[in-house]
Amino acid sequence: MVSTLLVAAVVGIALGAFLQKGRFCFVNAFRDFFAYKDSRVTKGVLAATLLTMVFWGIAYQFGYYQGFWTPDWGLTGLVGGFIFGIGMTYAGGCASGTLYRAGEGYLQFWLTLLFMGIGYAGFTVAFPTLESTYFDALTFGTGVSLFTVTSVPAGLLALAVAVAGLLVYATLTGRSSTAAAFGERADVAQ
Repeated sequence: MVSTLLVAAVVGIALGAFLQKGRFCFVNAFRDFFAYKDSRVTKGVLAATLLTMVFWGIAYQFGYYQGFWTPDWGLTGLVGGFIFGIGMTYAGGCASGTLYRAGEGYLQFWLTLLFMGIGYAGFTVAFPTLESTYFDALTFGTGVSLFTVTSVPAGLLALAVAVAGLLVYATLTGRSSTAAAFGERADVAQ
């Protein structure tokens, strides 16, 4: 029998190598796309999202879906998510990006990791006090998704959405490469 610790170590090292070699960071993916028009990592995030959606749809189709935890959402969640996004951008990366950069030896990310740890520890201490006032218990339920509101089989629906996304991407990429090849903006033939 293989030790759980050994499996965790192998998976952790493999994930770390993947993140570091792929420069995979959600904050950088979107920041670089909007600030520098560099879409390399953004394409990776979108590809991972499409693959996850397809495999989740297939799992749903075969009955592996058992429901999921459904929180109550509101304006506070939206505002909190926005503040969290700003904080990640100021920190220079998301948790995964911070981890691989700290592993590469960037001292500023060691500092970010230190304060992430302090923040997590502070929240752990404060949570029992804040829980009754600010946090509703999660409920296990079905939630709402395209799979539950349409009569199309989940695997087929996920595959159709992924193919549509790839077609849109191919169309947009084809236009930009055509324009670049001719040194001008591609126009529709009249």
